[in-house]
Amino acid sequence: MTMFLVVMTLHVLCAALWVGIAVFGAVFLTPAARDLGPDGMKIMLALRKRGFVAFVPIIATITVLSGFWLYWRFTAGFSPEVSRSHAGMTFGTGGILGLTALIIGGAVLSRSVVQAVRLATEAAGMPEGQERADRFARAAALRQRAASAGNVVAALVVTAMILMVIARYL
Repeated sequence: MTMFLVVMTLHVLCAALWVGIAVFGAVFLTPAARDLGPDGMKIMLALRKRGFVAFVPIIATITVLSGFWLYWRFTAGFSPEVSRSHAGMTFGTGGILGLTALIIGGAVLSRSVVQAVRLATEAAGMPEGQERADRFARAAALRQRAASAGNVVAALVVTAMILMVIARYL
């Protein structure tokens, strides 16, 4: 019982952080950085310096892994009878959405931000010219790709959270 409570607490805490960060990023941070233009990359650099780039994937991974453990426990080892119940399918769907959000966050969002920061940093140190403008343009396109991925991740984790909240009542 103690292990269950520890894992459940860890899952809920990390999920709350992940949902909050995803929604804040999609609704406020990314649009604010976009409004700043090339200076918006300074926000990303400052967040990276403070460990934010590592923090988010860690809490997302902990959320998904603890969620798998909780689902395994809830379904008595993934038993088909429990997995196919309304609650089991709702928890399972929420888990799939969370896993999908983790994959999109890592494969698209994080990679795009890292590449955009690298390109913008390189471009900032270059003399005025076409090559510099091209790098800034590629960085802007990557930031837009990251923003789109961030919106998808936010929608996925919010939906997963809603499913997890209602599942036990089905």
